[in-house]
Amino acid sequence: MKTPSLSHLVSLFSACPLFQQVDAEKMQRILELFTTHSLESGCLLLTPDQPNDYLYLIIEGQLSVHLSYISTPPIGFISAGEYTGEVSLLDQQHPSAFVVANQASTVMRLHRRYLQQVYEITPVIQHNLLTALCERIRSGNNSLIYSEHNAHIDSLTKLPNRRWLDYAFQREQQNSTENKQPLCMIMLDVDHFKDYNDQHGHLAGDAVLQFISQQLREQLRPNDSLARFGGEEFVILLPNLSLPEAEQVAERLRSCLATLSHIPNSLPILPSVTISLGVAEFSPDDELTCLLHKADKALYQAKQQGRNRVCVYNLQ
Repeated sequence: MKTPSLSHLVSLFSACPLFQQVDAEKMQRILELFTTHSLESGCLLLTPDQPNDYLYLIIEGQLSVHLSYISTPPIGFISAGEYTGEVSLLDQQHPSAFVVANQASTVMRLHRRYLQQVYEITPVIQHNLLTALCERIRSGNNSLIYSEHNAHIDSLTKLPNRRWLDYAFQREQQNSTENKQPLCMIMLDVDHFKDYNDQHGHLAGDAVLQFISQQLREQLRPNDSLARFGGEEFVILLPNLSLPEAEQVAERLRSCLATLSHIPNSLPILPSVTISLGVAEFSPDDELTCLLHKADKALYQAKQQGRNRVCVYNLQ
């Protein structure tokens, strides 16, 4: 394999963030410390199963980055003029992802024992590596935030989902217990939603759920916790409200939908729907499942009594 000329490499990596503010003469001296290697397509360069002692520069070809398993879809690609391995090289931990050549590629690598020599040629490299590490961390944090958001938000209604409800309940349970404040739950269900879907189509059903979500948000306080529980069911946690007050809130929610003849701004025009609601109050020994059970029993009672109504859980 013919090693590319230093002048070619300097030109290739001149725009690489790793070599920012490093002049050509110093870049050549640094590149002389690297060794060149060929990778066949499918060759594994980095793996979480093994430590990494090298910083890699990609001369030609392309590498792909995979989380969890090599067989998973790539989350990114590393092309000629870019680099990899810097994070595990600096923190001396195993790589956090798999990096594999997805075509025949050529790389240059620098062993960690030469890092100090590189820093002596120009301390700017140390600064650039630190900057790169910070950017990787920031990017990783943003990915975590995005993943966390997606894990707790319902994609259709943009409301928190059932998983998020566990967290919200723990927070409100602690607040209610410590401050001896009331806590109530409303569980509501769209009346005859299956029939609505069958008659008007699932897209119309989705539009109804989105509209209901918007209406509920507008009617609730900022500190109330609203979640899509699943299907056409929603759950609301009402901190610092007594059972009669929570019943009033439920009646207001029911009324704001019952008075509509159609879904506003819908094309084609879609008929409105009604909702049934069950209300229950938190007891100090209640876990989430217990409070859900009580609200669900009240909701069932509302349905049995003809729907489009509010019922309150009664222990009797």
